[in-house]
Amino acid sequence: MAMSMMLDISRSTVRSSWRSYVGAFVALTFGIVLISITVDLVGAVAATEDGVGAAARAQLGDLSAMFGMMSTISLFMAIFVVASTFGFVVATRQRELGLLRLIGANPRQVRRLLNGEAAVVALAAAITGAALGTALGPVALWGVCAVGATTLRLEAPPVWLPWSIAVPSGVLVALLGCRRAARRAGKVSPLTALHEAAMEKSRPGVVAYLMGLIAVGSMAVLAALAGRIAPLAAALIGIMLPIVMVIAFTALGTAIVPRLAKLLVRPFTGRSVGARLAADELRGSVRTTASVAAPVTALAAIAGSLLLTMSFTTDWATGLDRAQLTAPVVVTDPSPSVRLTDDPLVGAVDSRRTVPAAIKDEPAEPVDVVDVGLAEQSRGLRAARGDLARLHGRTIAVSQSWTFDEGVPLGATVRARLHGVSMRLEVVAVVPDAPDLYGDVMLPADLAGEWAGAPSTLFVNPAPGVSGAALLRSVRAVVGTRALSADAWIDDVDATARRTNTTVLLVLLGPAGIYAGIAIVNATLIGAAQRSRQRQLLMLLGATPQQIRSVARWQAALTTGAGLVMGGATTLFIGWLLRQAIARDLTDHPVAMTIPWLPFAAIAAICVGLALLAARAAVRAPRLRE
Repeated sequence: MAMSMMLDISRSTVRSSWRSYVGAFVALTFGIVLISITVDLVGAVAATEDGVGAAARAQLGDLSAMFGMMSTISLFMAIFVVASTFGFVVATRQRELGLLRLIGANPRQVRRLLNGEAAVVALAAAITGAALGTALGPVALWGVCAVGATTLRLEAPPVWLPWSIAVPSGVLVALLGCRRAARRAGKVSPLTALHEAAMEKSRPGVVAYLMGLIAVGSMAVLAALAGRIAPLAAALIGIMLPIVMVIAFTALGTAIVPRLAKLLVRPFTGRSVGARLAADELRGSVRTTASVAAPVTALAAIAGSLLLTMSFTTDWATGLDRAQLTAPVVVTDPSPSVRLTDDPLVGAVDSRRTVPAAIKDEPAEPVDVVDVGLAEQSRGLRAARGDLARLHGRTIAVSQSWTFDEGVPLGATVRARLHGVSMRLEVVAVVPDAPDLYGDVMLPADLAGEWAGAPSTLFVNPAPGVSGAALLRSVRAVVGTRALSADAWIDDVDATARRTNTTVLLVLLGPAGIYAGIAIVNATLIGAAQRSRQRQLLMLLGATPQQIRSVARWQAALTTGAGLVMGGATTLFIGWLLRQAIARDLTDHPVAMTIPWLPFAAIAAICVGLALLAARAAVRAPRLRE
């Protein structure tokens, strides 16, 4: 009975205070659209798996991993943005909540009221968002194919699947997002109802300080271990650490963002009255300021860290290729009829071949088949641990990253199925990573050679006394432009990897980035609406509409700039950590790091541009209230 009454009261208060909840409704609706689209994509992979071959299944496995990461980012962004937006609601209704306390409502009843209102808004947003997500699902599937993420035709999952997951997820996201805001609402003093104006406290709570301590402690530990972290582990940290940092920055936002804004505006306060007024207002409404900066921080930190991680990882792979490849000529996509060994200028020819094999009961995937002697001569294959001389018969060699991922040590045995035959293979060697030269798993030629497919790449060594240039000319006379020098082949592989990175980033960050952009506009509009009282006061004091718009633009620029600084600091730390790991792994072959300046500049420009456009729309024609 009490619960039903509370829901009735919540529905009434939402109807009477609908302006306060518009922003939360928009943020939650598009958050559910984002969740619905990710469910569609993950479900499409599952619906397409039946009846496909080993190569297609491997491609679907890569898509599944990509969509899994995308769903993690999307869910985090949804919870994060919705939580920040519900914080706006509490900040907007301070006096109203104070009145409730003044007439006898206790903190528990206030929390229940806010949670009930969140549930009402969540239900409406969930239905709207799921309907939009259903309409946009086919567009998302088309987009994945259009950007080149897959050559397969993905089957759409059942319509009920996104509804069954997105709707309850949306309600849960709203309740989780409202939880912190409701706790803060329960602490509103009854005297707040008597305040015409109040200076918000900038001191964060105990939980916020704890989150900050965890983030700072994590960075300190990682910085101390930077010289011992493997590049693969550093890349994983580069994906996960930004989420921790964004949570910490947001928890401490009321203390950090206004101070950053003050530092950013300092060079302009003597030349612009609007800049000075904007900085003063930002310090007076710290919760609003921190909430507006939150989506910018999330987008800059997560997108920037992923960009840098993938770029540096590609630099690492390219450095490994240059360090290990000794064959001066590489033939791509060789014809089965090509016989280079008949050429007197050609010495040994090392063929990269694969065979479908199921390792550790996983679905069958292409696995490298190596002739150890030839691979050592042309691809620099060597054992970091173990002995490659033992790679014959029922044995297996694996890369360092594979042992890290699978937790299988040297000397262990793994289950495998090769050409319909089940067997157990002993891990006799662990080799350094070089994914462009050989795979994570290698079988000996005497075990799998008869079932191996046609060569995908030939690594050609010269006969004694033959130069690399002469060998390249001779091989090109047989296979044409498919023969490349080692440096040209590495450059081509590097360029292909960067194009793949772009595709992966579009899939991982595309929907979440669009949602973050909507959140930036939404938060800026809400923040501008909350400051309408200050604008009216400034106009009463004689400020012109142009000056009001100038203040609004400065507020948007400063909050966005503070968010970009926090996101940039996270990206900078990730880049430093990766650089230390890669430099240690390639001590004898230093490699230059490629920093994607243009995407970084694009992210910053988009964030600032969206915030300025929203601020301009919010105060396009400011007028005094009657």
